[in-house]
Amino acid sequence: MAVVKHGVSANTPDRMVIDAGAVYYKATDDWTVGSPGTLLGATKGGNVFELNRTIRRIDPDGAKGPVKGFRRIEEVMATLTVNLMEITEANLLMLLPGSSATSHVITGAEIDDNDYIANVVLVGTHTGFAATTAPIVLKLKNCLVDSVLSMKAGPEDEMVIEVKFTAHFADSDLDTEPWEITYPS
Repeated sequence: MAVVKHGVSANTPDRMVIDAGAVYYKATDDWTVGSPGTLLGATKGGNVFELNRTIRRIDPDGAKGPVKGFRRIEEVMATLTVNLMEITEANLLMLLPGSSATSHVITGAEIDDNDYIANVVLVGTHTGFAATTAPIVLKLKNCLVDSVLSMKAGPEDEMVIEVKFTAHFADSDLDTEPWEITYPS
């Protein structure tokens, strides 16, 4: 068998995730297509799911380099950055943890446990399952929006707010990482 010089195969067209996807919040723990949660709204410029796991190398005396089994996860940071084009009062309240609205005037306050969003999911189209309703689902748990609220209005353009949802460990379980990827079946 000859060695190929690329990764393309006959299966490649059925193994891709395409388009920007849709973002839902207040999704249930047992997320399903029939019960996805609340749609965040229209986006422009795509969405980015990031999982940063800082892995520390432990160097025992006598080792001349990395040793199998001598690694440990020090930090897990899972985020979803959304370029939100659909701006509503409800979205603005979610984007500003601790905020509240009185007579449609939004003001800020301290963050409390009610400001955390149980689940935020990015639902994407997997080409191998396009004929079915089985999407790929990227989920963050116990989320807060902790990005700067920047609202730029330009001539002949739409305002897009970059929103960064950050997952948080549950205070009752510091071992279970606050993210999931559900691959379609």
